[in-house]
Amino acid sequence: MHRVALLIACCVAAVVARPQAAAVTPIPILVDERVPIDQLGGYGFRIQTGNGIAWQETGAASGPLNANTKSGQYTFTHPDGTPHVLSYTAGVGGYQAVSDLIPTPYPLLPWQIEQVRFAESQKAAQAAAAASATA
Repeated sequence: MHRVALLIACCVAAVVARPQAAAVTPIPILVDERVPIDQLGGYGFRIQTGNGIAWQETGAASGPLNANTKSGQYTFTHPDGTPHVLSYTAGVGGYQAVSDLIPTPYPLLPWQIEQVRFAESQKAAQAAAAASATA
């Protein structure tokens, strides 16, 4: 009888001592504007939340083939306090993002540029030699 009481007491203690889930504070949506899709595939929206995230985008059919293109921007703040802003366009030319935080390669030094030019001239000379050899 004591063993059963001890087992029940241990089970109750384990349930009561379990980690309590942290209360999740819902993040309010401050702005939610949407433009319905029109007959040509155009649309738009703008969303802003209470924690500083914002996203807006528009899309439309363009060009001779009525390809869908879109452009937009989103912003948020990194945990270290750095603001992040990214603008983009997407369409026939692919996805083109613009932001100060996107990594970019270092500019080439003059001697590196000269090496590239020399390699290109050698490649062109080889192609010309191959073309004249087959002619």
